[in-house]
Amino acid sequence: MSKSNVLRQIFKDHWKAFLKENGSQVRRSVIFEVNKMINCGNEKKGYTQYRCSKCGETKKVAFTCKSRFCPSCGKVYVDNWIEDFVNRIINAKHKHMVFTIPEGMRDIFLRNRKLLEILPKSAAEVMKSWCEDWNKKEKFMPGIVAVIHTFGRDLKWNPHVHVLMTLGAMGKSGKWRKIKYIPYDMLRKRWETVLLKNLEERIGKKKIKALKDAMYKKYGKGFYVYAKGEMKDAGGAAKYVGRYMGRPAIAESRIIRYDGEKVTFWYKRHEDGKRVEETIDAKEFIGRLIRHIPEKQFKMVRNYGLYSRHNQHKERLLKTIDEKKIEAKKKLRNWRFRIMKTYGNDPLECPKCKSKMIWDGIYDGKGENLGMKIREIIEKKTDKEIKELMDMYETIKKLGRGKLEPLFT
Repeated sequence: MSKSNVLRQIFKDHWKAFLKENGSQVRRSVIFEVNKMINCGNEKKGYTQYRCSKCGETKKVAFTCKSRFCPSCGKVYVDNWIEDFVNRIINAKHKHMVFTIPEGMRDIFLRNRKLLEILPKSAAEVMKSWCEDWNKKEKFMPGIVAVIHTFGRDLKWNPHVHVLMTLGAMGKSGKWRKIKYIPYDMLRKRWETVLLKNLEERIGKKKIKALKDAMYKKYGKGFYVYAKGEMKDAGGAAKYVGRYMGRPAIAESRIIRYDGEKVTFWYKRHEDGKRVEETIDAKEFIGRLIRHIPEKQFKMVRNYGLYSRHNQHKERLLKTIDEKKIEAKKKLRNWRFRIMKTYGNDPLECPKCKSKMIWDGIYDGKGENLGMKIREIIEKKTDKEIKELMDMYETIKKLGRGKLEPLFT
């Protein structure tokens, strides 16, 4: 079996049985995303048809699911995000940091997933408040991209935040100040304080008091913040954080074996970097994976400071790129050009006569042209609505002439 299809195959083989055993506990958003992923590229769920303008040869291109949970569609999403971010990234050095939480706090975010939004907000607040403290008048502001991850290397629940921050901040006057050093002892303590404060505001002082006291007692130096690499090149920084922002809980390359019942995968243990292989039941594997699927419309990537949508300094800080080139790149994102770029051949070249194939309609799984089907529905609906309006018009006319008695209830 190809490794590029192994994840989909595991779900195809065991998803129905998993739902039968655990259906009442599975979130709707999970069922929606998994079903999309399973049927990605399935002609029975619909396709676009292309026809050769010369010889009449046809080609079906099945719809993709566009789900970030899907290994192939998720990669397309990440590639597009990276390209967009490269076009708006601030031309400065960037720092990658990981803000973690203790194991004793993790279940809070599992029981109430809406609380996950507190993690990037708190991490950004830590960095923004530190920069503002430099000069109360200037209130220096960095650019921050925060990415929520809920999984550890072993696929277990481990929420944390990856932060990409400019190694520099801009003041209200437009002055740019470089960041040469970040005091991590301060960072850890401030992260603990801000996160616990924001949790208290959200869920209430009484509910969190015991946990808050226990955390301060056990983690006197604060919660762990891991400072990773420093990126000197803006484009490299975008690609670097892109690896994290759309990364699935497990890459298919980490799945060593699947025998139809058991899944064997590997990961590097965080403590010592040692490679660990784990074999688990396929349904347990599915259970570990799906808990990391976010709720519908929940944003796993958040922008703050200079990267926020409405920042007044953003335009003057952006890397200068020709707008026409940006638009041209966007046009090259469709499936045809992605295949040409990856495999070197044009999927719309007729396999028989080498002429260009043209769009020939959208079809459902039964082979019916949806364009014609929709047109018929619209025409029928329009006729019905016109009839209702004409009937109403005639009734109003009769009422006005006194030829019809209005009914009162």
